[in-house]
Amino acid sequence: MEKRAFIAVVISILIIILYQEYMRRFYPPAEPPPKETAAKPERQPAAPPVAASKPPAPSPAPAPEAVKPAQVVPVRDVTVETPDYIARFTNQGARLKSFRLKRYRASVAADSPLIEMASPGPGMEYPLGLRLDDTPAGTDRGIVYEVQGTDLNLQAGGDGRITFVGSTPSGRPVVKEFTFNGSSYAVEVAVSIGGSAQGAVLLLTTGGEAKGVKGDGIFEGLIALREGEITREWPGDIEARINLNAPLSWAGFGYTYFVSALIPADGVEADAAVVPATGRDRGFVLETRGRVLSSTERSARYRLFMGPKVLSLLESFDRGLEESIDFGYFAFISMPMLQALHFFQTYTGNYGLDIILLTLIIKLLLWPLTHKSFVSMKRMQKLQPQMQRLKDKFGDDKARLNKEMMDLYKRNKVNPFGSCLPMLLQFPFFIGFYNALLTPIELRHASFLWIKDLSRPDWESLPFSAFGFDVGVPVLVLLMGASMFIQQWMSPAIGDANQRRMMMLMPLIFTVIFVSFPSGLTIYWFVNNILSIVQQYMINRKER
Repeated sequence: MEKRAFIAVVISILIIILYQEYMRRFYPPAEPPPKETAAKPERQPAAPPVAASKPPAPSPAPAPEAVKPAQVVPVRDVTVETPDYIARFTNQGARLKSFRLKRYRASVAADSPLIEMASPGPGMEYPLGLRLDDTPAGTDRGIVYEVQGTDLNLQAGGDGRITFVGSTPSGRPVVKEFTFNGSSYAVEVAVSIGGSAQGAVLLLTTGGEAKGVKGDGIFEGLIALREGEITREWPGDIEARINLNAPLSWAGFGYTYFVSALIPADGVEADAAVVPATGRDRGFVLETRGRVLSSTERSARYRLFMGPKVLSLLESFDRGLEESIDFGYFAFISMPMLQALHFFQTYTGNYGLDIILLTLIIKLLLWPLTHKSFVSMKRMQKLQPQMQRLKDKFGDDKARLNKEMMDLYKRNKVNPFGSCLPMLLQFPFFIGFYNALLTPIELRHASFLWIKDLSRPDWESLPFSAFGFDVGVPVLVLLMGASMFIQQWMSPAIGDANQRRMMMLMPLIFTVIFVSFPSGLTIYWFVNNILSIVQQYMINRKER
């Protein structure tokens, strides 16, 4: 029974790991869509000349002065650059055309493109539009705004502002004001329609494609926080309009390593809705409507965040934006472990070494539990001959067999579940550390020894082509599998022959699974196996 319980725990861990990996890969990244070309401005027709009025007297009158046609605002772009990003706006709809992250690239190659966060896709409008009922398109995309401000190049601590001023065909003024700081990813957004802050619906769009050359930044769909409760809607679940009632702390679109979110300012009570883009499979529009609580405020204000899921950075907003990182059910364990990795990073400068150090600390903390588990398994192994004799003698009488087995355990002071209970107590730590290594952007493009990217499988660091396929040598995974086999070989042989054969297959199963897992996670498992081998060796010597 003890052996079957042990197998059940191992299989449970395996199922959870496979489930999480399945969810990460359930929606395969779409092919990057072609670049959207800038829409031609919708020019307002020039006012017709005013007809000349008839003179009151028959005497000739001077010809009336012709009315000048309305001035057409030329379409142009405005660029804002800070140490963290390069943003490009167009006054055609006062939209965000591009938002590239300067510290993050599409691949490990130094010349690879910067990560683009403003990617609405073909046929979709650029982000930061407004819903307007008195325009032909229903939005402000046809309005060519006047620009108050010029290109900005801000250094750390510097501030800048760009204001777009336009009007609807019915004459309502529309104003969008963007404020930037050289030390922050956040962009302050203030919008007003007709001189009022009420009723403005701000639009955030996305094409729903993955980020990065290899699609490692998988699109996660809608993410929002309302009254401390996180809401996640995967792309495949957004088939119709989904409403999010006020008050929202923030709402946006998530990726594995990045997030785009609108955060209502203090004094703005916002609700939102997400709708699939018309005629597209993966495009989505987030509509955010703010109700300004102050009667004197003339603009609805938000903070736009487009950036990496760096835990400390997200926590600095103090609005629960760190909840955009999906640590699973054991987030209370994963977050401290990730913070510990950050602490070690300040001293080592290498996340590979940080993983090894943290694995060693976890192993030391759990040493008493694993020691108890190994000792219990060793004692159970010594009882195997007596247990087999009882099975041969009382095999046909299950009740008598169970009674004799329990008496045997009591006489030898052995708990049949002594090896499983400590493992169950360790289970949250294993899963918590697993999630801490699976989701953080810190491991993305971080190198260690021959491994070029700790967030990717290690075979990608030693690639070659075979029969037209890109493959590689999973050195780290093979070492992990070998260490797991040695650990299994050193473990006490308990249970029947079929159970022992099944346990010896576990290293092979795990090796196949880990081929597609991030290298950082494989390092943890490999180092943990080595430490377990050392511990098992010490126990085996003592129990001889």
